[in-house]
Amino acid sequence: MAVQVPSRQLFIDGEWREPILKKRLPIINPATEEIIGNIPAATAEDVELAVAAARRALSRNKGKDWATAPGSARAKYLRAIAAKVTERKTELAKLEAIDCGKPLDEAVWDIEDVAGCFEYYADLAEGLDAKQKAPVSLPMETFKSYVLKEPIGVVGLITPWNYPLLMATWKVAPSLAAGCAAILKPSELASITCLELAEVCREVGLPPGVLNILTGLGPEAGAPLASHPDVDKIAFTGSSATGSKIMAAAAQMVKPVSLELGGKSPIIVFEDVDLDKAAEWTAFGCFWTNGQICSATSRLIVHGSSCMIGNKVVYTI
Repeated sequence: MAVQVPSRQLFIDGEWREPILKKRLPIINPATEEIIGNIPAATAEDVELAVAAARRALSRNKGKDWATAPGSARAKYLRAIAAKVTERKTELAKLEAIDCGKPLDEAVWDIEDVAGCFEYYADLAEGLDAKQKAPVSLPMETFKSYVLKEPIGVVGLITPWNYPLLMATWKVAPSLAAGCAAILKPSELASITCLELAEVCREVGLPPGVLNILTGLGPEAGAPLASHPDVDKIAFTGSSATGSKIMAAAAQMVKPVSLELGGKSPIIVFEDVDLDKAAEWTAFGCFWTNGQICSATSRLIVHGSSCMIGNKVVYTI
């Protein structure tokens, strides 16, 4: 599976920028444990630049370029990104596979989902236009009330390594659809395709600063992003321990957070189920993505009339 790993910099204000401290991290192919390239390592100094760029993106032309633009205008960019991702699907899937160790077939499906996700939120962005200033019925005619949907502002998005581009997209696409400006900090263990998303955004002409991508270590890049006073919200997927630190940092400024932590999703088996089918799907869930998935079905809750599937003892209800 020959594929050239592009050499990229940080993506700030619509441009590739070398980290201020010029740090880089090796990319290790988990299948071979060979170093196959490197990524830029952002620090607090780079976070400052990215946050400033995001702030400018929101205020440019009094917000008309992005934050207060019609949802249909933002939808055009999201659909253009989806088209570019589809165009580069094979290349992106190969990069994903050698970066995070995922089987190639699964990586291809993930990239297809990435394009679908951008298309989905493009539809929702367009739908926002019809919902703006929706009237709220009041018992008194002397008062008028309506709902105005506004972007929360600059959002920091910190994502994990097991679905590198797809989980990043789950955060990036809705943020852009809503009119926010985003700073994405992907896992240092798998950042290649997120940097390629930056190249896609550059190619489709996404306004500068709307999406900034900072690769690097959590303590050096993620922590200053989470605690930055000009970041209005943090969304994080990862470990409970890191999530606790992010929540504590955000609490100092009463900053809203969205946290998806850990995960131990059970299979619930009712009494009328086909046990062979339940066993098949349980095994599928356990070993999909090599078991590196927060919804891995390694715990079962089974009706009391059947307390075993194969030779596996399970919980009963």
